[in-house]
Amino acid sequence: MIRESVRPSHTKKEIRGCIDLGSSNFRLLVVEGDFPRWGGGDESFEPRSSAEAKRWVGWGDDLARTLSISPEMEARALRSLGELIAAARDLDCPRPLLVATNTLREASNAQSVRSALERALGVSIRVLSQREEASLGYAGASFFRARGEPMTLMDVGGTSTEIAWGRGRAMEGFAGLPLGTHRVHQLLEGPSCARRASMLLAGELKAALVYRLPPFSGDSTMILTGGTAVSLAVFHRHIMGYEPSFEEMSRITRADIELVRRRVEGLRRAGRERAAPLDLQRMRLFPAGLVLIDALLQAFRIEAFRITARDLRWGSVLTGGASA
Repeated sequence: MIRESVRPSHTKKEIRGCIDLGSSNFRLLVVEGDFPRWGGGDESFEPRSSAEAKRWVGWGDDLARTLSISPEMEARALRSLGELIAAARDLDCPRPLLVATNTLREASNAQSVRSALERALGVSIRVLSQREEASLGYAGASFFRARGEPMTLMDVGGTSTEIAWGRGRAMEGFAGLPLGTHRVHQLLEGPSCARRASMLLAGELKAALVYRLPPFSGDSTMILTGGTAVSLAVFHRHIMGYEPSFEEMSRITRADIELVRRRVEGLRRAGRERAAPLDLQRMRLFPAGLVLIDALLQAFRIEAFRITARDLRWGSVLTGGASA
């Protein structure tokens, strides 16, 4: 699937692309426009066009269960990455940046899998540190917001969560948590699962956040991104009767999360998951993602927040791959 948006422009054409090898989806972004020089003070940028594609891989399941990547998942990753590289080439972007996140950071056989992918496809994959992942995500989300505005960004991923905070385009700090939707999905299996998962998340978040993050202040905008967050915005728009496609920013409350959770549970009990505006792979992980997002919001005592689809892929194309 490729989604494309176009704005007319008469500026010089430049095309940049990024493929994010996430724990759930591999996602391609190709953007055409007159890019600013990052850090040069030129903050003006209007994309001429953008196109996106994704492939479900789900190798975060392997990491959550066995701490390694199975041969079956490696084969799926190879096939999916090859398809996205071909899609980028069709969009006149023959050499997109390839960035990998937590699965290729933590898997016990990550180096051999990465080398196999690089050899088979003739590419180079950059495995981001958690700081680099947080920095690029912050760059992508903050660039399109008001200059000088304080912001906290939570990027809720498949096997890790990055939290970054700062003012304007300058990230001032970050925290990386070993919590993601695939791991929470594992916790939610079995008797008394929801209570056990909630207690474990509360304990781990308390230990991780109490000394590493500054208090969230009322003048800072709380923004969420990542697959579960964007899916939450899409599902909420669907419930409200709006077109579910989601691009820029959407305001959500914890009450909205509970509304979505009840609707998801109702569809599951009725065997009508295909009626949801999400694909079946995302629907399988979606309840776990909602549990994790709600636990994070409770830790910050946040009732309302915003969701953006401007993530580390946008940060990668805007900065040319340099972490902010």
